[in-house]
Amino acid sequence: MTDRMGPLPQFGPRPQIAPPKPWSFPSPTRQTLDNGLEQISYRLPGQHVVSASLVLDVPLAAEPADLEGIAAITCRTLDEGTDEHSADEFAELLESAGAGFGVDVASSGLQLILDVPDRRLSPALALLAEAVRTPGLNEADVDRQVQLRLAEIEQAHANPTQAAAIAFRRSVFAAGSRYSRLTEGEPSTVSAITAERARQFHHDHFGPRGAKLIIAGELPDDVDSLVAQHFGDWRADDQISVDHEPPIAGVRRAVIVHRPGAVQADLQLGGFGIDRSDPRWADISIASYIMGGAFLSRLNSVLREQLGYTYGVRMGFQPLRTGGTFAVSGSFRTEVIGDALTEAGKLLSISDKPFTRTEVDEAVNYFTGVSPLRYATADGVADQAAVQALAQLPDDYLDQRLAALREVTPESAAAAYTSLVDPDGLTLAIAGDADKITEPIRAAGFDDVTVIDLT
Repeated sequence: MTDRMGPLPQFGPRPQIAPPKPWSFPSPTRQTLDNGLEQISYRLPGQHVVSASLVLDVPLAAEPADLEGIAAITCRTLDEGTDEHSADEFAELLESAGAGFGVDVASSGLQLILDVPDRRLSPALALLAEAVRTPGLNEADVDRQVQLRLAEIEQAHANPTQAAAIAFRRSVFAAGSRYSRLTEGEPSTVSAITAERARQFHHDHFGPRGAKLIIAGELPDDVDSLVAQHFGDWRADDQISVDHEPPIAGVRRAVIVHRPGAVQADLQLGGFGIDRSDPRWADISIASYIMGGAFLSRLNSVLREQLGYTYGVRMGFQPLRTGGTFAVSGSFRTEVIGDALTEAGKLLSISDKPFTRTEVDEAVNYFTGVSPLRYATADGVADQAAVQALAQLPDDYLDQRLAALREVTPESAAAAYTSLVDPDGLTLAIAGDADKITEPIRAAGFDDVTVIDLT
């Protein structure tokens, strides 16, 4: 056969697509220095940007009640100069090494994160060690970080999505618990943080005991010697260890963060959840994906695609070291919020519409298919290893999780879901115009609605 351009190309038969090869999360090697620091190394050939994460066993329970947020302020100021180098000098040395430095503060501990080309690993590790061991924590630098944090809080209160999340956090955890307040501190406590108190917090809690240094990438043969060289003489004889406090669930309630004139309402609808060590974790991961984890999930298909109430809605479980939360979240037009809540309540009940084999298989395929991509880079491996360290999970946790996901059935997913999600007992937090949405919310089944101010 020909056309005006000449003979048409001839195609052979469609190639057969082979099933994916078995995949496993990389296995590390370990060494523990004499000072108690544990080194966890992942050798990943070809990953020439090395990722390192120094995980410190400093839960938020270590913060004095009147200085909540001091862990974040201390961490944020670590690279603002040290006893040996000024802030400008330290920044120039990081830049010369091609290194990026970051921090992460969570309820279960702290992370100092480093990314650097493999050929510059030694000087970058030296800078990481210097920052964690001998930070300057000068008054001007600490004050600047305090002001930045206060501005962040003000901005979060002004953002409806974040305002709803803050109100939900205050409600889903027991009143007065550390978990009910912002991880990086509230205005009243952040304002009280001084350089002197930051230096004391660093002295008391930053040390090698219980710490883990995770390194992933194309590592040099002498990486163990490099770690020992830069961290082996780290001492903190007065280091204080603090027990981790498990969260406590709050009581069901409905709150509105009043935003006069708002044309949409941002909501969080959920409750207290479980952590990764719970035997129901694989089942509830599948169930929540079916309900609200994908674009064509049950919630999104109806509330977005069929009814046009929202640009998108999702459901997810967020584990902590112990326990956790789950929430349906989304932004809805003000005039439909009551109907949206009513429809969401119906969708969240699976008594008349159980999970199907097809839904479960699609969810399992997603999780098992995305894992090799998610952990194909050094930073992905290091991030996951840090999560496992903070949650006290084994090295082969991810392999165990994927195996458990493959065993999920529609019945086991439904059993986990109904044991955790009670559509009639969920906590609701909404940022919107209280004058317009209070009555529709009550009509949707939330009789006791409270209007709150986040400040």
